Amino acid sequence: MSLNHAQRKQTSEELKVNYEISGLTSEDIQADLGFSVKQLEETLNIGPSSQGEAVWMLRDYLEEKIKEQGKEPHPYSILKTNIWYRYK
Repeated sequence: MSLNHAQRKQTSEELKVNYEISGLTSEDIQADLGFSVKQLEETLNIGPSSQGEAVWMLRDYLEEKIKEQGKEPHPYSILKTNIWYRYK
């Protein structure tokens, strides 16, 4: 996954919106995905050490959890369909 600076910023904002919509705590996400505190923060911010697979995993996880609650996730403008990573 190769995103430019503007795409990383936009995707980070979209992840954070869906994180808020989900109502999940950071502890919930860390337990479910096996992320450390640092990895979750880095992935949400799409920082320099974030990994593409973790970004997609978080994106798909948040979307799934939001839909399970009967809510509508905020749409992603860049990460629309995961065709690169198979982690399920």
